[in-house]
Amino acid sequence: MTRYTRKIALLAAFSLVALLAVGAATASACGGPGGKGGGGASASAVVTAAAKQLNVTRAKLKAAIVDAANAYIDSEVKSGDLEEDEAADLKDQVDDNLAFAIATSRTKTVAANLGITVGALNDGFSAARKALIEAKIDKALKNGDIDADEADELKAELDDADLPGYKTLGRGDGFDLGSYTGGNGSSQQQSQQQRRGFHR
Repeated sequence: MTRYTRKIALLAAFSLVALLAVGAATASACGGPGGKGGGGASASAVVTAAAKQLNVTRAKLKAAIVDAANAYIDSEVKSGDLEEDEAADLKDQVDDNLAFAIATSRTKTVAANLGITVGALNDGFSAARKALIEAKIDKALKNGDIDADEADELKAELDDADLPGYKTLGRGDGFDLGSYTGGNGSSQQQSQQQRRGFHR
């Protein structure tokens, strides 16, 4: 592989990190504990980096996310769109899978739980994604995969990139539980959820 070809490949890979950092909605949410998406940083890594950017402990940020996700599930039960046993299954997924918790939570609720604005939350996660990508570039440079000039160029491209905030997709107002087909729920429950088409 020529240096030029390698550089193009690296550019493509680093560009994808921003979209794969938490994972793309349902696919990442079903990716197992930590919610590692296809080749990107795990949700756990993003949350750890975001906690540093937001100047809070990782435990506090995770609790804010999990509480927000559970609150959204509770709101679906209260509105009659979700059964209690279905909610219990989904809450188990929230506890076991941080990516699913992020996808299920509402951005504004997470921000409120932390006592910050939605803008500050999004800025913190965007900065966290950037830090993770920069670390990948630095590692590539250290390993000799790229030279200093290429690393500088990649970082310049990164500076110009519009990275996602708390969520990578959607409006940040809660996961559409009606489309969720992962977790421990039975096929019948999942079919019921899909037919019901829960509101956001």
